[in-house]
Amino acid sequence: MTRRLRLRRPRFAVRRAGRWYSGSVISDTFKGKTDVQRQRMIWDALEAEFGPADARAGVGMLLAYTNDEWEVPLEASLTANGANPRARKRAG
Repeated sequence: MTRRLRLRRPRFAVRRAGRWYSGSVISDTFKGKTDVQRQRMIWDALEAEFGPADARAGVGMLLAYTNDEWEVPLEASLTANGANPRARKRAG
């Protein structure tokens, strides 16, 4: 996917859920793109790599985020102390 999408510094948070792979693709390549454009990019790459039938049979939901979007704490994911469990610890 990295090569087909020409992703800049990608990160993947993907898990197998039953027979499907689902998760998130994080890259600043998605900046300035709408959600629909991001999804089309991902599915075009998957279908080119695996073929439409195999891509649809093996992939559930893949969401696309920029690095800035990925670092934003989601209300539902905050811990009791308000920390974002997804956020990287920063040196300093």
